[in-house]
Amino acid sequence: MLNSELISIVICTADRSASLQKTLASLNHINHNPFEVIVVDSSDDDSTLKMINLLKNNLTFSIKILTSQPKNISISRNIGIQKSSGKIIAFIDDDAIPPTDWLDKLISTYALYGDQCAGVGGTVRDMTKAGYPLQYHQGITNLISNTIPIRSENVINYNQKQGFWFNGLMGTNSSYRKDLLQKINGYDEFFEYFLDETDVCLRLIQAGYEIHYCDTVVDHYPQPSHNRYDQKHLTCWYSLAKNSTYFALKHGYKKIPLPILIIRLTLLLIYRCLLRIIRLKFTHLLKNGILWQYIQQAFKGVRVGWSAGIAWHYGNNEKILNKNRIRL
Repeated sequence: MLNSELISIVICTADRSASLQKTLASLNHINHNPFEVIVVDSSDDDSTLKMINLLKNNLTFSIKILTSQPKNISISRNIGIQKSSGKIIAFIDDDAIPPTDWLDKLISTYALYGDQCAGVGGTVRDMTKAGYPLQYHQGITNLISNTIPIRSENVINYNQKQGFWFNGLMGTNSSYRKDLLQKINGYDEFFEYFLDETDVCLRLIQAGYEIHYCDTVVDHYPQPSHNRYDQKHLTCWYSLAKNSTYFALKHGYKKIPLPILIIRLTLLLIYRCLLRIIRLKFTHLLKNGILWQYIQQAFKGVRVGWSAGIAWHYGNNEKILNKNRIRL
């Protein structure tokens, strides 16, 4: 029974020892037993390691500390998957606080949907804004990576292998069966940030499994990072453009007519990158030189993502041909 199985909680962190300390302390109040915590640290110094070593005596659970360089969320998550001991792996960010029944709610959902259930996640709300608005609630994404992050109750379930839209999870309130993550070869490490979770959910669904939601809510306190100064002033335009382009080609190429794919991807990139960069001129009074740097980074990301997306298809086609030759 999953209710009595060890659950592994993986937290990927980088230069956020203060917020990570609050997250770790909150896990003392988790109801489920047993569980372990695996921290994968990509910090530039040893402040996180020192904090955890000081905090260890006040924790009621076992904790493993691993390191990873460079700052790549997918690499860190793959390390956490590899070193975890639980059949279920739950992910939470280093700036989030779960409810006490978080793991219990996740596990009960796996029991409800059975062996076809590969992943379960819940709602995320932003505790740094007035009224604590939702960041994610039963979200879905399409093959281009266009996402509807918040949907109402009793919505359509998108777990069809050949579907255009599919169920997705937000990383800070997500969980998966370890064996199925391993079956799809874990996270695609080309996604160093952004769309990493989305790619995993889609590949699990395309492998014949299901992603489901439960009614647990994680409180998110978004902190500055190497990817953003604040929630509106992002600095990761290269990653956003690169990963959006790569995702669309990886999953939409050969499934969507190329002219339509290019048009839809272009519109998405204009909305996701260009218009948001221009908006910084008015919201943050940034100089034109900085804005131009951001635009150049986005264009570079598109070029790199396009090349990688095309190469992904040719590489996989070659593998298929080799397998067919072996069978013959």
